[in-house]
Amino acid sequence: SVSTALIDGLIYAAGGIVGSTTVSNCAVYDPVLDSWTSLAPVPAGDGRNHAAAGTDGERFYIFGGRGQGSGACNCVADGFDSVQIYDPLTDTWITSDDLVAPGSDLAPLPVQRGGTGKAIWYRGEFYVFGGETQNNPGGYADPVDRVYDRVDVYNPVTNTWRLEAEMPTARHGIYPVLYQSRMFVAGGGWKA
Repeated sequence: SVSTALIDGLIYAAGGIVGSTTVSNCAVYDPVLDSWTSLAPVPAGDGRNHAAAGTDGERFYIFGGRGQGSGACNCVADGFDSVQIYDPLTDTWITSDDLVAPGSDLAPLPVQRGGTGKAIWYRGEFYVFGGETQNNPGGYADPVDRVYDRVDVYNPVTNTWRLEAEMPTARHGIYPVLYQSRMFVAGGGWKA
């Protein structure tokens, strides 16, 4: 349930669950030196689990997920719509949750949710697939199963979201991958 990204040969990891609690730890692993270094924690102790994470090659992005106040354990919950961005050059975070600090103008994820796996970076945009939530903010394919078929696309240059064509089947607990200019979403759960 941890968020990860590979930037310049280093593996960044943030949030996740330790025991039954979501944590806001952030660290980087250097495979050449076989060593971990602690980094600035996710803002205000607001770690996430089961979020969509990705990178544009320079910064580490975390979209939505569950955490303190909703789904801190490994359980289905309402999830969040926050966008959190880590800059390795300055060891700092910005977040759409902070209404007064830099980054407060970040457009949040259009629908609160977790269980989205990875955010795919493709042609200058992030693709966030499916996911799940306890209640129904934004509507999902089946109100009984509580799983989304939606695909939301974020452009970091314009700080805007657009809705892409829906997946043929709603899924959560997924790990989307990009292969030869095609995005694959294999497996996943169809009930929350």
